[in-house]
Amino acid sequence: MQSLRTRRPSETRTVKRQPSKLEKKPVNKNVRKSTVDDKIKKRMSLRYAEISAPAEASIPDVPSVPIGLRPGAVRDPDELVLERANIKEDPKAIDQRLLDKEDFDPDAYLKAKLANSTEAELRSLQSSLRSSKDDTAVELQRNVFKNYAEFVHISKEISILENEVLELKESLSEWKSMPSLLHIDESASALERRRNVRSSIADLRVLYANQMQTLHTQIEGSAKFAPTTPGRHVIYEMDGIHALNAATYKVSNTVKFIVLDDSVLVAKRRMRNNGEGGRLVAERCWPLNEMLVLDTKDAATMTNVFKIRHQKETYVYRTEAPSDKKILLGQFRQVAEELAIRKRREREGEHERRKTTWTSGDRATMTLHSDNMPPVSDWMAELAREAGVDEDTSAREKFESDARFISDFSDDLTVAIALRSWERAVKLVEEGRAKVFSIPSLSAKLTPLTASLTSALLDALSAPGNRKNTAVSLIGHLLKLGQGPAARSTFLNARAAAVDRYVRAIRFEGHVGMYVHDLALVVFTGIKHTADWFLAGFVEHDMTSTLIDWAKKQIEMYAERFRKQVYSSDAEQQTVKEALKITHSQSRKVRL
Repeated sequence: MQSLRTRRPSETRTVKRQPSKLEKKPVNKNVRKSTVDDKIKKRMSLRYAEISAPAEASIPDVPSVPIGLRPGAVRDPDELVLERANIKEDPKAIDQRLLDKEDFDPDAYLKAKLANSTEAELRSLQSSLRSSKDDTAVELQRNVFKNYAEFVHISKEISILENEVLELKESLSEWKSMPSLLHIDESASALERRRNVRSSIADLRVLYANQMQTLHTQIEGSAKFAPTTPGRHVIYEMDGIHALNAATYKVSNTVKFIVLDDSVLVAKRRMRNNGEGGRLVAERCWPLNEMLVLDTKDAATMTNVFKIRHQKETYVYRTEAPSDKKILLGQFRQVAEELAIRKRREREGEHERRKTTWTSGDRATMTLHSDNMPPVSDWMAELAREAGVDEDTSAREKFESDARFISDFSDDLTVAIALRSWERAVKLVEEGRAKVFSIPSLSAKLTPLTASLTSALLDALSAPGNRKNTAVSLIGHLLKLGQGPAARSTFLNARAAAVDRYVRAIRFEGHVGMYVHDLALVVFTGIKHTADWFLAGFVEHDMTSTLIDWAKKQIEMYAERFRKQVYSSDAEQQTVKEALKITHSQSRKVRL
């Protein structure tokens, strides 16, 4: 069938007669299909009228597209980057940038967020702020751990600078008060002052001698401990300090401290028959370079306590006020540093004098002509090599190298103690002890650092959660430091505290046999494990008697608790027999 749209106008259209509605339609199975075909054909045969354009209508021209929006047009790269950044920028990044600003205003930030935010946005803001806080804390902790060595070094430099400023302040105050001490008239002319300056050294010696004479007059027996020597003088005095018993911490008497330029004198007041204080009597005197001052932390029952250790003896003292303790310890430290500086200068001067003596006279010709110098003996060369000193190295270079080594050594040991690197710290202490013979000034730094390391190891050994390997390792480190007795007492006290804690955790539920079984299991198992750890840590069994005494005390504690629970007034004989049987059974662990 040909479409009507392509039909020529000359062709005639065949008119078909529509059947009447009264006629009976024949039954056909494809009726629906033919109807759809007819509708489709009718739709395709329609023709559309052509509407002519209006003659007088004014239609505006199509506006031109802007150059920036035309396809293929060239745009500014900065505009493209800015547009992409505005599209892809995350709100969290904007908030983070606001928080990082130095002039950040939290109140204004919260007002802006709370004004136009929903509950979900506020919850998201809260979670983002918490995550930022956690990230900042982690980053801060990481930076602290990363720069810990620098922090220690800087803090030491700050403390040294602070001490130097205090020394300068003290020197200026002494210089200001010097005219009055030397009885110099400030209104005198410059010529008279220069004339008086010539005798200032002699006047200072006279002043020091008068100080020592007054000290010997006021304190009985002080001339024996601190005789008058050139340059020795009194720097500081403090009375009313309580001397404590080192074992019980009870006050034994009241003493007076006199800080000299090279030693510390302690005098106690002799009591009269009527109980009143009498004359001061010198009790003891310690050289500053041989004593060790230990500051003790304040406790609930004891405050303002400090210790002085000299050789194998330890003395405990207490001041009335914290300020007195701070001032006294500061004087100890300042005078000790000044004494070390003075000793160092004396050694340098002695070295220069010997060097001048060596290069004077005929020795000078030998120095200029190395061929005339006698050869150095083999044993002297070997000794110099072992000491790490080259023959051509001057004393000043050796002093500078020793000072650098001492500074690096103290910093490394301090960092190792702070980081609880026990093995490295003990190794550094052993190296320092080996170097003390060639570097005597190292002992001033090595002694307090060794004491600090020993205290830290003892604290770690007394921890209740230690395992066998940890305890044995700590005991080995303490033995290398020569702290065997302290390690034994600390270890046994820690184990006794652990056993007592486990015993207190046992609950009595009315059955005596069950309680005795748990008690025997804890006590005898604790004794067995303690003995194993003790013998593994202390390889030399010369002090095993302390372990036996400790085990005896634990068994006595068990017996006392056993007696209170089993041997009561209404105890049955069967219960007693059962408890004894359990005790014998558990005690076999100790026998093995």
